[in-house]
Amino acid sequence: GTALLFLAVAFYLVMLCENCRVPVDDPETHLELTMIHEAMILDNSGPDLAVIHYASALKLWVFISFLATLVMPNMAAGTLVEFIVYYILILVLTVSIGVVESVMARYRFLKVPQLLAGAFAVAVLSIVLTSIFGGEWTK
Repeated sequence: GTALLFLAVAFYLVMLCENCRVPVDDPETHLELTMIHEAMILDNSGPDLAVIHYASALKLWVFISFLATLVMPNMAAGTLVEFIVYYILILVLTVSIGVVESVMARYRFLKVPQLLAGAFAVAVLSIVLTSIFGGEWTK
């Protein structure tokens, strides 16, 4: 429903922030101000570096999977159609992250708290609308 849509938008913004994606952070840069996570990676190579990159990819997969189940909450996860819809939704969310990274530049550090405050406001709006209208708002 509409409340879940608001919640999904808020979670999408938090997902971008938590996974250090481009509108918030650029993991490929070597600037001192944005090297919070990059400094740990620079000390590793070989299998250790592979484990770090795998953990980062797995974290992004868990966030995208949670967002996909948030968008489609009534799936019983048993039929082939639901399985296909789930993975199509995963693909759409992954492509949307790629599009956001390609189109947008990295935000300045002063804009990141504003982005997170906006995500928080949208999440609170979802909760308020659900509490006011009850279950009817989510259908």
